[in-house]
Amino acid sequence: MQKIKKMVKNKGFFMSIIVITLTLVCGASNNNLFAHTKVGFDNLINELENKAIIKDTIFVFEPKRWGIVEGKVSDEIALNNRNILNSVMAELKKVGINTMKIGVMDAYFKVDVNSINRQTNFDASIQVPSDFNLVMSDGTYIRVQPNSEATYTLMTVYLKDNTTITGGHLVGDRFEHDYSPTKDNHNVSRDEHGWGFLLWIIGSENIVIDNVHLSKATGDGLVFHSKTLRNTDGTLGPTNREVNNVLVKNLTIDECRRNGLSVLDGRNITIDNCNITNTGNGSQAYDANGAKIFSASGVAPKYGIDLEAIRTRDDNGILEETALIENITVKNSNFTGNTSGDIVLYTASHVIVENNYFDKWISNKASDNVKITNNIFESRDPSYFAIAVNSFKDPFGKELNHDYLISGNTVTNYSVGIRVAGENQEVSNNTIIDCTTGIYFVSNLINGNFKNNKINSSLSVSYGYRNFRNSNNLENVIVSNELINVRHRPISFIDILNLSNSGTPQITFQNCNFTTSSTNFKLYINKGKNIKFQNNYSNTSFDIINSENIVLINNDTFN
Repeated sequence: MQKIKKMVKNKGFFMSIIVITLTLVCGASNNNLFAHTKVGFDNLINELENKAIIKDTIFVFEPKRWGIVEGKVSDEIALNNRNILNSVMAELKKVGINTMKIGVMDAYFKVDVNSINRQTNFDASIQVPSDFNLVMSDGTYIRVQPNSEATYTLMTVYLKDNTTITGGHLVGDRFEHDYSPTKDNHNVSRDEHGWGFLLWIIGSENIVIDNVHLSKATGDGLVFHSKTLRNTDGTLGPTNREVNNVLVKNLTIDECRRNGLSVLDGRNITIDNCNITNTGNGSQAYDANGAKIFSASGVAPKYGIDLEAIRTRDDNGILEETALIENITVKNSNFTGNTSGDIVLYTASHVIVENNYFDKWISNKASDNVKITNNIFESRDPSYFAIAVNSFKDPFGKELNHDYLISGNTVTNYSVGIRVAGENQEVSNNTIIDCTTGIYFVSNLINGNFKNNKINSSLSVSYGYRNFRNSNNLENVIVSNELINVRHRPISFIDILNLSNSGTPQITFQNCNFTTSSTNFKLYINKGKNIKFQNNYSNTSFDIINSENIVLINNDTFN
């Protein structure tokens, strides 16, 4: 050991790297814990020194040479594995090496904590620096050491810039986890165990995540959040940082227990060519008293992607915008087997969802300026809806779901193709095939423009347009140039606008083609008001019952 110390003294440029490695060797309770030999240690020093001299910015990490112990290990060894990886990345960055490559490695890392605090999770995680490329191979498996804590984060990018993570497998402990009831460091019950994350991007900018496989988290696969909460007006405080300018591409996110990917705060995030599958699967168990028994089975929300800026209102109903989600794009991706749904637009603005494949649905809570275009929806269960845009108003009556464009989508085998409410909505150029109902009106639809949609169903019971019973407050809804061919009623409205006090048309159908396989089924309106049909064609006739102000102008119908 004296000879090694002398070496350190003579190589001052690399003293920090050598001292860290020496500490790990000397501090280990079992010298066999690490794979260093005298020759191997000399070679590591010379290798790094030579790279710096020739300005080689790429370092190939060899797990055994640096002391990583692969396979199932004790908590102590898994903690050492984490410390080794963090020390190497930190020291590489200090000497100007900005890329670390990891080849074949299958190891466990202890990262669990007893807190949902972001700083605390970062401290216990594998930490990727700024201005750094972590390049993993298909043979790289970084696994969560199985534990009983409700919270962990396997890898973080925390308050960093210009970081790239490529390749590899990040694997959670979902099916080895101990789900015993637990409380966090503030004595808050965390029995759900839903905060185990694989990759958490916090307050960081210019980030690329490429070709990473994330699976089996007790919580979410990939999460985005700001450093801390925003000011109540949505601005960042002087020390706060947001997630901004992130590209997520070619990912596979599979079998995560809570959500596949969650954006809790962030702007300008693109998700491209990803596969997000089997989120939240498994049945909830209950005890004899009806209380939930938490296990590896999924926990809510159980969505493929959840865009959820968690915000509150003060005592006067004023929004406290302490989280913000803007300018999110999800494209060219596949969503299959996600339990609760594929994407929930909970609280987000300026979202693009295009050219994706879905086998369940897109839903919303309170989001605006959303484009859902050119996607394919093929339901794995014909009881589902494909796209649901609901109405949600603030305490002052302002509609929070507005300015949606739903266009160019192909929807097949759903109970309801598209369900629409809110303000300033356009639904156009969609093809809806073999759905029980093509398009469904619900209350609080203002300024709706439906045009050039094709609804074609061979189902024995199938409808073109229907409404939820007692649908009211529909205003300035225009339906034009629709091609509807179903086996039941092309139009079936019951209790629509029946409470309206207006005397003018509120819904207009114009230049549409309504076809049914049996002329016994009519264009049916029962207890409706204020609907105009003009310049339409149908192979059946109208059946209008107990209705007022149904205006028929120049329609070509079979009588």
